[in-house]
Amino acid sequence: MIKKIFILLLGIIVFWSCEEIVVDQDNPLDPDNPDYESPIVNIISGPPDGETIATSEATFIWEGNDLVSEYRTSFLNDPWGDWADHTSITLQYLDESSYSFSVQGRYSSGDTSAVVTNNFTVDAVTGPALMFYPRRHQAAVGETVVFQILAEEVTNLTAAEFSINYDPAHLEIISVTQGTMFAASEESIFHTEYDNSTGTLSVITAILGGGEPSVSGTGALIEIQMNVISATSSELTFSGSEVFRDPENNNITILESVNGRMVVTP
Repeated sequence: MIKKIFILLLGIIVFWSCEEIVVDQDNPLDPDNPDYESPIVNIISGPPDGETIATSEATFIWEGNDLVSEYRTSFLNDPWGDWADHTSITLQYLDESSYSFSVQGRYSSGDTSAVVTNNFTVDAVTGPALMFYPRRHQAAVGETVVFQILAEEVTNLTAAEFSINYDPAHLEIISVTQGTMFAASEESIFHTEYDNSTGTLSVITAILGGGEPSVSGTGALIEIQMNVISATSSELTFSGSEVFRDPENNNITILESVNGRMVVTP
């Protein structure tokens, strides 16, 4: 009886071993599937690669092929963000500079697409202008930040006078120093007054000496070191009284005054 059972089992094993083993190739995420397609991502809207834009804001929209379920992005070669299912992003408060934006997609299996990158330049301010640099700072309570005030695209600038308002409940000035634009001169005027109780800063700066002392181009008039004292974002604004003057004490028309913004992070 035992012998018959053994022979029967042996026959079943031989029968199974002779059966053709069929591999399931219906999984579209299986790279061994003859119809497998690698993940692909394309930027379908945003600043064209290599172009210059005239705004301080850029929106990118992208899409992947059917099975791409998540994306991650990188801006200015910063570390990659987390994987997520969003397909757009708006970059705001961009300074006058060159930038790169990258996006990558992946399947739920973990297979990733090639990285797609757009390089673009921001030229949003037409001078003569007075502007905060950077336009926006991000910091936590207790951290110190430095804003520069730039004279942008000026010609024959000899003197500048302006005032800034900020919220003293959120920010306090630690120091105000002369920027590089006039500091290179052998002799200059630099006078500032600030009041952390009222949130005001006034500045007078000028070049002295020589026949027609002046500078042209773009440069920093002052640097403001500030401490973040409240977990509330706020604006830093020019008062509207800003003046540029040339060597003959004539007014230089300021076409734009660009305010600053302090964003407080958790």
